[in-house]
Amino acid sequence: MRTLFKGEKSSILSALTFNDAAFWGSDVFVGVVFALFVTQNIPGGSAIHVGFMFGLYRTVRAFMAIPIGRFLDQHKGHLDEYYTLMTSGLLVGCTYVALFFSTELWQVYTGMFFIGVGHSLDISAWRILFYGNIPEGTRGQVIGVYETTMQIIYSLAIVVAGFVGEIFGFEWTLFFAGVATLLSSVILFFVRSSKDSM
Repeated sequence: MRTLFKGEKSSILSALTFNDAAFWGSDVFVGVVFALFVTQNIPGGSAIHVGFMFGLYRTVRAFMAIPIGRFLDQHKGHLDEYYTLMTSGLLVGCTYVALFFSTELWQVYTGMFFIGVGHSLDISAWRILFYGNIPEGTRGQVIGVYETTMQIIYSLAIVVAGFVGEIFGFEWTLFFAGVATLLSSVILFFVRSSKDSM
């Protein structure tokens, strides 16, 4: 994988950045048309349900954050963070694909619950791995490159999601986001192959 950063840990930081871009870019991709998907594709779906779904998602993320952080602190090294990060990509990716087939409100609520769990897993594990591998004296530059990369990905995801939803249907944004999120876990093999990341 071509690196974005300089230094001995550049491949790790690059892989983690691409992982984050695929994972959270998919979230932005879905977010563009999620409300339209619920209100137009799910029988009985309304703006009220969309609000409750996002409320459920945020509540799950809030209550999962501390126990996940404690769990990760209990284990030395970074293998637990690595497998937690991979699990989050698999969980969220499979959930997006499952939502592609959803036809009932309860299915979407269940999906948002699991997405909340997956996102909470990702945030804690990814931050530990990424910030723990930034070389001394380069934090500002590394964060700058990361932020630029993410914002470009987000911008592209927003534009493309609009076209996909309009041309193919809102449910297809969920399917494509699921595939991209699953790929975020594949990218982690570039991290696992480096002894410095564990």
